[in-house]
Amino acid sequence: MNNENLRDYENPTRRRDFFVYEAQTLVLAAAGNAVDTVQIQADADFILQKLTYECDIAGATQTISTRTVPNVTVQITDTGSNRQLFQQPVPIPSIFGTGELPFILPNPRLFMKTSVIQVDFTSFEAAVTPSIRLAFIGYKFYRY
Repeated sequence: MNNENLRDYENPTRRRDFFVYEAQTLVLAAAGNAVDTVQIQADADFILQKLTYECDIAGATQTISTRTVPNVTVQITDTGSNRQLFQQPVPIPSIFGTGELPFILPNPRLFMKTSVIQVDFTSFEAAVTPSIRLAFIGYKFYRY
C-alpha cells in the first residue's frame, strides 16, 4: 500500500464500522489438518486490528482458570494478494489473544473487499479434538 492510499485509510472523514470476521474448525482431529476461508464482503475493505481465539473440547464448560489452550498452529493467507502473514505456521496462543486481552497487531492489516482470508489449521495434539474459533477484529472501511 503506498503512502497516498494509507492516508486515505487514516482519513477520519471516511466511514468506519466496527466489524468481526470469524474462522473456525469445529472438530480438529489429533494431528489433523483443516482449512477455513473467510470471504471479505463486497461492500467495504476490512482493516484488521486485533486477533482473539476461543477453544473448547467437546463443548465442555470452561472458566477463566480452566480455559483450553489449543496445541494447534495456523497459517493465514490473504488470497487477494497471495501473501502469507507468517513465515511459517505459528501456535495459536503466540499470535491470538483472549477476548479480554486480544493480540493487537503492530500495524493494522488491510484486506480488500471480496478477497478471501484462508486459515490453515494443523493440530499437534496427542489425543484431543478441539473446536477452535478465531476472531478477526477491526473495522469495515467505506469509500465514497
